[in-house]
Amino acid sequence: MPYVNLNIPDKQLSKLDSIRKKLNKNRSVYIREAINYYIVKTEREFLAEQFNIASKKCRDESISVCNEFENIDLISE
Repeated sequence: MPYVNLNIPDKQLSKLDSIRKKLNKNRSVYIREAINYYIVKTEREFLAEQFNIASKKCRDESISVCNEFENIDLISE
């Protein structure tokens, strides 16, 4: 496993250590879990944005098709 050197402000490290001690985890495990949580969260946000874009395209296309059928109905009446 690659080694990463990380600088963390004292206040943040104190909070981190306080929480990880309550969870009975060592610092490295806790930080890896926190990073993994953030990666998963970010990936979900990216997927949600892609879904919203695709959904908007689908909605716009559906409206366009409905408008075409509406125009055909008006002409045939």
